[in-house]
Amino acid sequence: MTWYNSDWKDRYPISVNVLGGAETPGTEDIEVIIPSDWERLWSNIRADGFDLILVSNQGQLLTFKRSAYNFANKTATLQAQAVSFQNRNSINLVYLYFNNPDQASDLASVFSASSPKDGTISLNAPSRNSVSSLNQAIGSDGPVATFQKTTNEDFFIYFRVGSLMAKRITAYNKSLGLEDIDYVKINSLDAGGSNDVGRYTEGETRFLPQWVGVKVKSGANGTDYTVVCNVTTTGNRLSETYSARCLLKVRDLLP
Repeated sequence: MTWYNSDWKDRYPISVNVLGGAETPGTEDIEVIIPSDWERLWSNIRADGFDLILVSNQGQLLTFKRSAYNFANKTATLQAQAVSFQNRNSINLVYLYFNNPDQASDLASVFSASSPKDGTISLNAPSRNSVSSLNQAIGSDGPVATFQKTTNEDFFIYFRVGSLMAKRITAYNKSLGLEDIDYVKINSLDAGGSNDVGRYTEGETRFLPQWVGVKVKSGANGTDYTVVCNVTTTGNRLSETYSARCLLKVRDLLP
């Protein structure tokens, strides 16, 4: 992974839902709606939108187009064609780059998107249910973080996965970034190690800068579960798999 071009001053992660496909490499078209209330972006792009581009997690410009764009109304929809994914039953990462006032030419292409997968931009900060350190102490078998919920609560748990990513020794394109998320898979494990998709909503997994948000729900009262965010990374001749985990206690606290 590397920064696409240092002329672009900002970028933001997009979570792409390709769940339901084969757990093998392949390509999919994607579509991303840019929020109209994203003041930082709308105050730092060209009126013609030429500096709004879609880039892979390895720093490669994607074949993309602006299928809808209105600067005055702060509305924009971008699509990308034949994006490569290593696992088509997971949540994948691509980037939106912006803030390059000198980009006077249009890098967009012309194509017709086919059944595009949804890409989501999340503008929230991590909430109180955050795992800021994922380093397990040597010799310890206790969880790095523990949270509690009732059976009818559903909320996000955030994992600071940016701390896991390898950096460059020296900068490239003015960035020390080397490794980044390729895709993530979510699990909720009981004491026997069995996963139950009814205890999380994988399609609502969200990427924030340096963080992954996992939506948990349900569970049996009086039972503990391990929430797992499995992260597969990509980089310059570098690929790793991490298992970010925390303990979730389900307690209704009845009298």
